[in-house]
Amino acid sequence: MKKKMTLSTDRKSASEGEYLDIRWECNACPDSLYLSVDSGYQQYSIAVADNGSTRLAMGRSKGKTTISLIGVISGKKVTESVEIRIRNRKESRKAKAPLSTRMKAFGEKMQAKWYVFRAQMKYWWISQKKWQKALWIALLALWLGLLFSSIGRKPEVKVSSDQIQTAYLVR
Repeated sequence: MKKKMTLSTDRKSASEGEYLDIRWECNACPDSLYLSVDSGYQQYSIAVADNGSTRLAMGRSKGKTTISLIGVISGKKVTESVEIRIRNRKESRKAKAPLSTRMKAFGEKMQAKWYVFRAQMKYWWISQKKWQKALWIALLALWLGLLFSSIGRKPEVKVSSDQIQTAYLVR
């Protein structure tokens, strides 16, 4: 008997979500035969029988999906591969919701996050010791003092007449 391994599909291209029939045959692979599928986004392998077929749904792909039959014949790893071109289905892409709906959902999400943040801060503050609370209050007061002192100041810019003339000449 000739040692051979074959892998075939019913077509060479498919769209996302379509099913593809895959057939394989290996005359000398007693128990070491795997079918590997690599879409570019994910890769997985399954153990298969010597002869058989299966039906796979073509999922998301980076343009092509490689289906390989991997076996060991006489101690050597043998691979048979088929590349399938995958077309993106336009109707599979989600249509965007109206802006008002998206803004409402965003507002609700932010409100929920704010409630969670407030609850976490209350729990954190309760768990602090007295000296830690005093330190945090002092740091906050220092930060606010620096902030308000920097807001009240106007920047001092001294420009000489030579610099102004140079600026006009450069333009």
